[in-house]
Amino acid sequence: MSERVGLQYKFGPFLLDPSEPPLLRGGERVHLPVKAFETLVLLVENSGRLLDKDQLFEQLWPDTNVEKGNLDVNISALRKALGGSGGGGQYIETVPRRGYRFTGEVRRVQAGAANGHTDAINSLAVLPLVNDTNDPSAEYLSDGITESIINTLSQLPQLRVMARSTAFRYKGSNIPPREAGREMDVRAVLSGRVLQVGDRLVIRAELVDVAGGWQLWGAQYDRCPSDILAVQSEIAKEISECLRLKLSGEQKERLVKHHTESTEAYRTYLKGRYYWNKRTLEGLKRGSEFFGQAIAIDERYALAYAGVADSYLLLGSLEYGTLHPTAAMEKAKQSARLALEIDPALAEAHASLAYVRVFDWDWEEAESEYRRAIELNQSYATAHHWYALFLTAMKRPEEALAEIKRAQELDPLSLPINVGVGFYYHLTRQYGRAIEEYRRAIEMDPGFGMAHFGLAMTYVQNFMCDEAIAEYRAAMEISGASSLMRAGIGHAYAMSGRKDKARKILKELCEPLVEGAAPDKPAAEQPYVSAYGLAAICAALDDKDAAFRWLRRACDTRSEGLFWLQVDPALDSLRADRRFADILRCVRLL
Repeated sequence: MSERVGLQYKFGPFLLDPSEPPLLRGGERVHLPVKAFETLVLLVENSGRLLDKDQLFEQLWPDTNVEKGNLDVNISALRKALGGSGGGGQYIETVPRRGYRFTGEVRRVQAGAANGHTDAINSLAVLPLVNDTNDPSAEYLSDGITESIINTLSQLPQLRVMARSTAFRYKGSNIPPREAGREMDVRAVLSGRVLQVGDRLVIRAELVDVAGGWQLWGAQYDRCPSDILAVQSEIAKEISECLRLKLSGEQKERLVKHHTESTEAYRTYLKGRYYWNKRTLEGLKRGSEFFGQAIAIDERYALAYAGVADSYLLLGSLEYGTLHPTAAMEKAKQSARLALEIDPALAEAHASLAYVRVFDWDWEEAESEYRRAIELNQSYATAHHWYALFLTAMKRPEEALAEIKRAQELDPLSLPINVGVGFYYHLTRQYGRAIEEYRRAIEMDPGFGMAHFGLAMTYVQNFMCDEAIAEYRAAMEISGASSLMRAGIGHAYAMSGRKDKARKILKELCEPLVEGAAPDKPAAEQPYVSAYGLAAICAALDDKDAAFRWLRRACDTRSEGLFWLQVDPALDSLRADRRFADILRCVRLL
């Protein structure tokens, strides 16, 4: 049995080491006759397959004149030793006149992993599970199961788990798991496949040690689709054991916690996250719809409320600008609060509520919510990212740098986080570093509009206005000529001395905001325009009176850009004016 050395099998409460009898049950020895033990090894190693009686007999008693009835005696001894209400029958199936099949769910683990013989593994990447179902519309299921496992394991403070956006950069690639693990600098990688056939859901998963290449754990689950929640919890629990993590009672409860008991609600939620993660306008709208449907199925589904909050945060942002920020933030606030009423320990909802508190200019409460989100889930890269931006806006650059670097460590391939690093350097006037970071993000994905937008902003401050205008145009070609993009190019024209072009863009942007029009109202006939962006153009045109009029308008309409009031280089020419202090007081920053 030398080829079996180093490999163990777990099923139910049992641990079987083929090279080292006896069988263990919950750490207690289960004594078996030698041939019964060897019979069990053969059955377990061929779990799920029918083994013919003659085949078993020949392997156990080669070249001997032993009665064939001895095989039946061994099977009887095994059933008695495995015990349980079914007398061991839940593990060994008899197929009349043919043979035996081991039917228990078997998980392979590396020797020593199950018994804590080696140090704990403290970093992990969960690669996107492959959709083996011959139906692209089932993609949401494999993606959703992957994300759920990531989210569950990331709650363990002892374990650094690569964030979803980094792990999913490997989706569809042919990179071997070990190589992906090395690139992400983790010690273990989980990979697997999902297959749905009729009324059966089959999940295969394997955990591999990146350095050594050996399998730490492997399992196949063949269940009813209604068991999907239990399977995910079981996978997370098994992985934590294989990584040799010492968990508290509370942490063990987190691993098996279900946010809903409704499989229908859960699958609907997964569809919502599938579309939300596309980060397109249509995807956000469809995602929000599915989150709402999940809530209609289970009105106590905290994660679905958090999904609604996340959707409205983005739909009301300057980047998308499809909803008025005030209305969008109010909807996000309601949804985040409902999520926290149901589950006060939901990190995602705390981070969403913190974002809303920024919009409310409630700076102390915003920081409290960010810190709570990170306390609950130290691997939640988005919370570190948003908190870093908050600290930057509050003129706390050293703390901000530590947070944005932590976010990048957790999610190194996230485009928004890499752009966030560039924005940090932009706001702290380190323009050379900012340009490097933005260019790196563009290399990762030339089609990410906000990377071009950020690079353009920094080019302007670095007196590279022609290059800035080219980058703004690239951003507009990718993302559309939104008011955010148009205000940016207007500011670049003003800074480069092309004031007529800047005034033309300013006039076009101001038209929806003429006296008598609803201020900052995004609708089919009137797109949202941020008064803050108009103030920046006026500041570059050296029209301070107009700039302060627009800043006061921004205060009245709670323009999102006011968050950056203390650190935005675009407003530097206004800071010495006494009126600037009035604006700071308006937003509770003075």
